[in-house]
Amino acid sequence: MKYPVSVITINYNNAKGLEQTIASVCQQKLEPIEYIVIDGGSTDGSVALIEQASDQIEYWVSEPDEGIYHAMNKGIAKAQGEYLLFLNSGDVLTSPQALSDFMSHPLFKGDIIYGDYLFADGEKRYPDHLPPWYFMKTSLPHQSTLFKRSVFERMGGYDTSYAIAADRAFYLQCFLTEDIVFTHLPYFLTLFDRSGLSNDPAYITQKKAEDERLLRTLYGDDYEAHKAAVIAEQRANRAKRNTVTGLLKRVLNKWRRS
Repeated sequence: MKYPVSVITINYNNAKGLEQTIASVCQQKLEPIEYIVIDGGSTDGSVALIEQASDQIEYWVSEPDEGIYHAMNKGIAKAQGEYLLFLNSGDVLTSPQALSDFMSHPLFKGDIIYGDYLFADGEKRYPDHLPPWYFMKTSLPHQSTLFKRSVFERMGGYDTSYAIAADRAFYLQCFLTEDIVFTHLPYFLTLFDRSGLSNDPAYITQKKAEDERLLRTLYGDDYEAHKAAVIAEQRANRAKRNTVTGLLKRVLNKWRRS
């Protein structure tokens, strides 16, 4: 069967989050979806949930793995869809029409199509244009990104030497090829569970070290120039925020959130 999209869910001992994610994927109006669940050998009831939904899951496995990105690579190896979406346990799509709306949107074109996301008390919007130094500052949301499977066939999988930052490294590798097309689609595709490893305060030091290593390695000779560009951009943004217009905008936004 030809699948427009493969949704890959990674899970380890997060039965509550997994139940929500499975329900969200199974409610999608887009058909057919290839659904793949890679479980790391959970002992908390996750496997029972997977078995209950097995008629709607094209492939699943529960066995020990070497971490999140090793598990994601296992999902990539099994995926047959034209596009791949990594929706890990705890993350959900914003509505039953979310994937259908996203993939039928007039702006849906390119190799890596990234949307926006919601979280418990806010939202995250991404820029349409990514400057050369963008990944010096931050990354893109894998839970709101559809990747053409051909991108992984060309670039390989995630670099598992990065336990936390492999997705950022992969995005940057693709970006630096200059012929893999990135497209921003202004649509809130997912409700993101921010309790994951990359947002855990206990791993901040490790994440910073991994980010620094990947940025120096992949940007190479351009690292210092891009770092200077980020600093200049931050200074300009601070100056803008301190203008009368900037202050009024912040007050207005605060009032809207109250």
